[in-house]
Amino acid sequence: MIPKQFRIHLVLIIACIFMVVYPILNETPDTEKAEKATAVAMEFLQLIDAEKYVESWQMAAGLMKEKVAEKDWVEKLTNARTLSGEVLERAEKSTTYSPSAQDSPEGEYISLIFDSKYQRAESVSEYVTVMLEDGHWKVAGYFIQ
Repeated sequence: MIPKQFRIHLVLIIACIFMVVYPILNETPDTEKAEKATAVAMEFLQLIDAEKYVESWQMAAGLMKEKVAEKDWVEKLTNARTLSGEVLERAEKSTTYSPSAQDSPEGEYISLIFDSKYQRAESVSEYVTVMLEDGHWKVAGYFIQ
């Protein structure tokens, strides 16, 4: 039999492990959702890579369209790609799930981070947020850093 003082320590250690691990597991999307969201993000990025900025805006979620006008979207991407050049490499770095996003309604969000390399920008992080809208995954945000 384990002495009482060690049982208390054991319970506390298990509780601490649970408090650390549970949020991490909760941020990991299930495989099917992650695959669908990644496919949408990749299609979106391919449109941008092909300089089809209007089409990328059109496939975006209503949330993104409300925040960024089509004209502004096209102008900003044109300027960004003029500065950075063509994409040379892109690798998915991480995928996280959340039931909320900053300044956005409750829902299902999957955030993807890509490590990318451009002609004139060798170390770039691309952030794509995909949300579930009307039963379909759509891009709700795209940021380059």
